[in-house]
Amino acid sequence: MILTLDIGGANTKLLLFDEARELVVRSEVHYFPFWKRKEEFSSFLRRIAPLAERVAATLTAELSDVFKSKAEGVAYVTSVVRELFPEARFLSVDRRLVAEPGPELAGANYVASVYYLERFFGEGVLLDIGSTTCDVIPFRRGEVLYKKTDLERMLAGQLVYTGYLRTPLNTIAEKVPFRGRMLRLASEYFAITADLYLILGELSQYSCDTPDGGEKTREAALRRVARLVCADLSEVGEAELIELCRYLAERQAGIISEALRRVSDSHGLDMVYLAGTGRALARRAAMQAGLAWVDLAEVTPAHDNLPCLGLAYMVLDHAGG
Repeated sequence: MILTLDIGGANTKLLLFDEARELVVRSEVHYFPFWKRKEEFSSFLRRIAPLAERVAATLTAELSDVFKSKAEGVAYVTSVVRELFPEARFLSVDRRLVAEPGPELAGANYVASVYYLERFFGEGVLLDIGSTTCDVIPFRRGEVLYKKTDLERMLAGQLVYTGYLRTPLNTIAEKVPFRGRMLRLASEYFAITADLYLILGELSQYSCDTPDGGEKTREAALRRVARLVCADLSEVGEAELIELCRYLAERQAGIISEALRRVSDSHGLDMVYLAGTGRALARRAAMQAGLAWVDLAEVTPAHDNLPCLGLAYMVLDHAGG
């Protein structure tokens, strides 16, 4: 068996892969907020991770502000993994599986996703929308089209810092149409995209913390969104809040669509592969961009865990690498 881990600042994902049958045995996403529970990571990992003959990991948790630098984050996360799995290998941005930690391990999880897509589909654009960020990665077998560091990817439109669950709604639009005017939203951490998509009936699981520590119900979500216009539910109607949410959902899709079209045009690619928890949002973005898409949920049960799946195939194809 091959065990792969994708360790992020908010979620840790794992995948157990039967290499003999090329079959996903387990694919799991566990909410683990590093900025709150860093010191518990070792016990958390021991609790969730099964034993396996070969283990590989990739990470993005180094960007969490609980660490003073990416280097500190890489060193901490890899030390915990190696404590539990001494023979573990780590993915670098140059597609190597290495034993020793270094700066090239930071933010490399998208490389494994690209490996999987190149292996099975040849070329296209990956649109992977997670809880916090969105990857818009061009790929073509035999070429390296993607930028490597997070900063380089942001500059190229290949990393968009908006997600399906944890993005504060006031970062999507500065103003919204409301009662015949363009109203500036409160610049407070009142509501997030999990609230928005819960209200719109698109969210299957509210798997992160709420901004106010309150309930994960539709009514509670409506109350949080109402605070963006500095109101209680007694002051605004549900229909008004739903329209506000629809506007923000379209704006978020537009932000992603702009990056998607930019990446697609830059590399002459017209097929998009949708992955992640935010595939409904990804479909809207692909439609706005006027591009055809393949929903990877129809291809693999690990559609919301693509880096782990790609990493498993890297281990399979480069045994002992």
